[in-house]
Amino acid sequence: MRWLISPSPYGRGHRLGVIWLQEPRSQRPVGGDPVAYLHSMHDADEDLRSLDPDLYDQLRLMAARSGRPASVRETSDAFPGDTVRFERPLRFDDLVRNNRAARAVCRQRWFHEAMVAVTPCSLVFLDSDDGPERDDPQQPAIDHADGGVWVSEVDRLLERGQSVVTHQLVDPSQGLAELVGAHMRDIHEALGVQPFAMAQQSNGCARLFTLFPHDRHRSDLQDRIGALQLSRWGDEFRVYRWRSTFATA
Repeated sequence: MRWLISPSPYGRGHRLGVIWLQEPRSQRPVGGDPVAYLHSMHDADEDLRSLDPDLYDQLRLMAARSGRPASVRETSDAFPGDTVRFERPLRFDDLVRNNRAARAVCRQRWFHEAMVAVTPCSLVFLDSDDGPERDDPQQPAIDHADGGVWVSEVDRLLERGQSVVTHQLVDPSQGLAELVGAHMRDIHEALGVQPFAMAQQSNGCARLFTLFPHDRHRSDLQDRIGALQLSRWGDEFRVYRWRSTFATA
């Protein structure tokens, strides 16, 4: 994320906004412990620490605190000082689980508040372990549907000139390249954008970051991703660029 927002020869940088979907969480398996690399003493994990020791140690400390997800306040030191963080979690505590309409209205109001908060930002990080999904009004009111990122929400941010990054945990055992290809194809069909994807594997789990660039940011962000590949971080991330073959796969 720092490569995408920090000032560099490629531009003055981007102001980051973070919308944290803290609750509810999906319980689906992803093929491994997503934070196992923070507890391991394997050489590969120590090599990862060497890329950014301060950040790695901050994450390790947060992971050690009772095993719960870190809050926005706890991760504040990992972001630049001008980062805008929307801190109100998405909750449905007072709503009937099967009342899809009421939960949808709650979600819409929550996201509107989040959009207002991140208005000054050019790059918005929608942090949910489930990643982006197409809106489906017929889908049952389940936690995964409520807590994931909706494609329509990404579209609203793009329409007002912001670029978007999403995060999800995936199981690489099914073939990471095929999974990413299908994921990027679905995004292209839904939004018409040509996304970038960056995957990092560790301890049987894969983290997939998807970048939805607004047209006015595409060249700058593409240059930054290219620089990331040429850096020491390049061995940790596999970058996928949109190809026309994805559309016909």
